[in-house]
Amino acid sequence: MTLVQLHGLQDDVVVLAFAVVATLLAAAVVRWGRLGSGVGQVTAGLRACVQLAAVGLVVGVVLRSWPLSLLFCALMLSVAAYTSAHRILGRATWWTLVPICGGAVPAVLGILATGLVPIRPIAVIPVLGIVGGNSMVATSLSGKRIHDALHTRYGEYEAGLSLGLTPSQAADVVARDDAALALIPGMDQTRTVGLVTLPGAFVGALLGGASPWEAAAVQLLVLVALLLAQAVSVLLTTELTIHGRLGAIGQRVGSTSRSPSGSVP
Repeated sequence: MTLVQLHGLQDDVVVLAFAVVATLLAAAVVRWGRLGSGVGQVTAGLRACVQLAAVGLVVGVVLRSWPLSLLFCALMLSVAAYTSAHRILGRATWWTLVPICGGAVPAVLGILATGLVPIRPIAVIPVLGIVGGNSMVATSLSGKRIHDALHTRYGEYEAGLSLGLTPSQAADVVARDDAALALIPGMDQTRTVGLVTLPGAFVGALLGGASPWEAAAVQLLVLVALLLAQAVSVLLTTELTIHGRLGAIGQRVGSTSRSPSGSVP
């Protein structure tokens, strides 16, 4: 084994050790603070290790071919839709593809249209990952907020029905403001960029050899694209949910999306 290989192996061991310790500490804090069992943190950390290892093996092959890259993009969006569906409903539904793709795809196409990001798999896949991941989070948060609002404010929903509103109209009155709360993280990130956070696109561009100005330009594109993607995702999630596509409207829908203990799995 050469010195380079040995150094690389040592780095891998350090990363793995940090990942294990940080994950166990996160689980311990959650359990100690009575925020849940901590099992979710352990399984999330384990899945991240396995999935990133698999991606590291596969992505080198994928990036050599546009057809394989497009299939990988489709897989990314499908997994995002599956994850949001289970977070919102506790079961799979392809309806979550609508807000995730509806938010992510136009935003990514807009970034590529500027010409600042090359239309190559090595650039398109990471950008789609960033925007698609944020669309997934916006979809999950808004969907959960709507279901929780309809569960905790079910009396207001019934009052709306008694006044002659349709189920969709009554759900809209109760839940739309709660859905809008899912937009707050993205807005705060954009407002504080450069002052509180240096997001991944900026750091990645610098590490890739871009000038600070070029890195800032790319990061600005990504951030405003995220604002657009999240706004579209939340809007579509809201419309789909209040019209009964993402959960039944007309019953205490929040009761089916919670674990028995009331904690997030």
